[in-house]
Amino acid sequence: MSGQRDDGWDRIADAPDASVRAAPTDPKKLRDKLRRSGFAYLQRYSASEAHFSGLMEQKLRRWEAAGYVALGEARAADLVAALTSEFRELGLLDDAGFAASRVASARRKGASRLKIALGLRAKGVDGELARTAIEDEGTDETVAALRFCRRRRIGPWRRGERPDRDGLNREIATLARQGFATQLGRAVVLLSREEAEEKLGVI
Repeated sequence: MSGQRDDGWDRIADAPDASVRAAPTDPKKLRDKLRRSGFAYLQRYSASEAHFSGLMEQKLRRWEAAGYVALGEARAADLVAALTSEFRELGLLDDAGFAASRVASARRKGASRLKIALGLRAKGVDGELARTAIEDEGTDETVAALRFCRRRRIGPWRRGERPDRDGLNREIATLARQGFATQLGRAVVLLSREEAEEKLGVI
C-alpha cells in the first residue's frame, strides 16, 4: 500500500451519485456508495479499523453537511460499523497485519519503540496489539538507533571529527527527541564507524 498522504483520496467519487441524492435516507443506496468509497480507499492505502471508520464517518458528515444525505449520527454510526465489520471479514481490514507492516517499515528507517507505539496509537491500534507487533518484529533498539544515526549522518556517521561535549549532547538530544533513551543515545554517538557497522551486521 502507498505511504503517501491520503488527502483527497476519493475526490472523483466524493459526492454521492444522483441515485443517492434522490433518496437521501435510503440505507441500501448509501451503504453501496459508502462501500465503493471505502474499497477505493483501501485499494490505495492500508488502514487500521479505527482510522478507516473515522474516515468513513467524516465522509458521511460531509455528505450530510452538503445536503446529499439525511441520516443522523446514530444511523451513520451503524452504517460505518457494519461496513467496517464487513471489510474485516473480507480481510480488507486487519489491525494485526497493519501494525506488523507499520512496525517493520518504521524499524527499517530507524524508528524507536516509543515513536512506533505512539504512531500506532494515533492510528487507533490497540496498545496490546501494538506492543505485540513491536516485540514480534524483533529489532534491537540499538540497531534502530544506529539506523537513525546513519540516515541523519550523526554519531558514528557524522562528517568530520568527533564534536566537543556540546556537540555530542546535541546528537544525544536528537536521538532523545526520536524516543531513544538518553543512556542509549550516549552510547551510540560515542561509537566509532567501525564499531557501529559491526553492530549493524551482528545484532
